[in-house]
Amino acid sequence: MFLEVPTAWLLNFVLLLARTSGLLVFVPIPGARAFPAAPKILLSVTLAFLLLPAALGMQEASVLESPAAIWNLAGMLLGEAVFGLAIGASTSLLLEAFGLAAQILGFQAGYSYINMVDPTTQVDASILNVLFMLLSGLLFFAFDLHLHLVRALATSLEQWPLGGFVTRPADALMVIQLGGAVFETAVRLAFPVIATLLLIDLTLGLLNQVNSRLQLLTLAFPIKILAAIALIHPLLRLSAGLFYDLAEKTQFVIESLVNR
Repeated sequence: MFLEVPTAWLLNFVLLLARTSGLLVFVPIPGARAFPAAPKILLSVTLAFLLLPAALGMQEASVLESPAAIWNLAGMLLGEAVFGLAIGASTSLLLEAFGLAAQILGFQAGYSYINMVDPTTQVDASILNVLFMLLSGLLFFAFDLHLHLVRALATSLEQWPLGGFVTRPADALMVIQLGGAVFETAVRLAFPVIATLLLIDLTLGLLNQVNSRLQLLTLAFPIKILAAIALIHPLLRLSAGLFYDLAEKTQFVIESLVNR
């Protein structure tokens, strides 16, 4: 007994799999980089199967009968992968704002001297970087952004049938502008602490000039560490609002890619 799979069904599934796989490459799932490859592939295939009923019939098997069928298929697969990568990269930038802010704070406050393995990237990072990346991962699920991504994928099948996506310079410009918003959010998040640490350095420097025997600059390192710890608590309370503002900008970029 043989199970016959229609060529059109298989063609639509492969194209949809390219779209979901491109998305999952950059989706900021906490600890995803520590996962083996098999669960990632299974998640991509499962997502493609769930969305397949809405994608059936978008491409007919006749596209494989032309002399340039291999080039047509390669072009469609590339377009689907680019579409998924664009959405995934836009979402990934959302969490990079917190990582950038943590890098700035860790360097200024002296936490860069103590490194540990970041579970989200598997590289050496300061303890503040690990804290902020875990916080941004929790906020990602708290605001149901993973559901918005699935909804965007389902909507994209209506706006952009499989094999029909084409890029344009304006799409790259929107992603670049989102990257600028990431830097803006990182600076807004880190600026209060950086300003306070700068005032500490200026105060200790002036006191050291008044009386050089005090050698107050030697106390700058522990004082800045303690000041950073004291300021992290109110900073974390503001982080949810900044994350939400950047999430709205990210959602606007994704909707622009899907609905244009």
